[in-house]
Amino acid sequence: MENTATVPTAAVAPPDRERGYYNLLSYIVSNAIAGEIMAIENYSEMVQLMPTVEEKIETVGQAKEECKHILLLSKLGHKLEFAVQKRIVEPQWNNIRKHFSTAAGKGDLAACLIIQDLMTETMAIMLYRTLGKQEDTDPTTAQLATNILADELEHLDIGIARIKKMLAHDPDAVHDALVWAHHKVMPELFSMISTSCHFLCDELNVDCGSLSLGEIRNDIESLRVQALEQYIDTLDRVGFEPTITNALVASMASYREMDRHVLGLSRAGSGEAVACCGPAGAAPAEGASKSGCC
Repeated sequence: MENTATVPTAAVAPPDRERGYYNLLSYIVSNAIAGEIMAIENYSEMVQLMPTVEEKIETVGQAKEECKHILLLSKLGHKLEFAVQKRIVEPQWNNIRKHFSTAAGKGDLAACLIIQDLMTETMAIMLYRTLGKQEDTDPTTAQLATNILADELEHLDIGIARIKKMLAHDPDAVHDALVWAHHKVMPELFSMISTSCHFLCDELNVDCGSLSLGEIRNDIESLRVQALEQYIDTLDRVGFEPTITNALVASMASYREMDRHVLGLSRAGSGEAVACCGPAGAAPAEGASKSGCC
């Protein structure tokens, strides 16, 4: 689908906000651009694994849309007069990229799709939904984020359809790919739901200690809750085996970024509590906390 996302072309003075707001946008948008760069590389590497010409073309189209997102996010920084870094800086992105490349090198298309079209897109959706709230950000940022969000939701739908098809054909292999990808990628993604970094703040010349999500009326804990809810919803939509996904979610209690009570969420829309320790008698997932949270 052709991306129609645009930054308004009319001259718009930056909104009258504190400097901290623009520093926060600088940090968030630069991380978003890094994720888009990684996505381009992932989709480009995945093309060779796609089984049909039509799917190869579709995957190239996804990479093209991520290219446009980078240009639009960069233009947003120029328009609102905040700095953006147009390269991957934080090590988590490089680590995810390496895990994806490992899966691609093994010809594991299921793991590639899970990493890029499910896990990474889930986080992108949470990010652009946050930036798309006009009452919390500014009209220019909110409009652009909402438009990009439409593309990311479409990418998620494509990924879910692809994985469902593979799941029906070989459920054991796909579940193995999910478990492997989860333990490699999800700790990296959740560690980035913060306002601290390794190198990005220095690159942008901003003080990480001064960054506050209160500038967009949000906080780290609520973002982690939203990200977890979105991830659980994505797993449910694919139709993965609940005994496996419950154990994977439980394993996230071992992430130092995750508060234990965050994992006591109910599944979105179902009222079903997420089992911290998985079903009775189930073996702990690889990497799961020995003590659990039950």
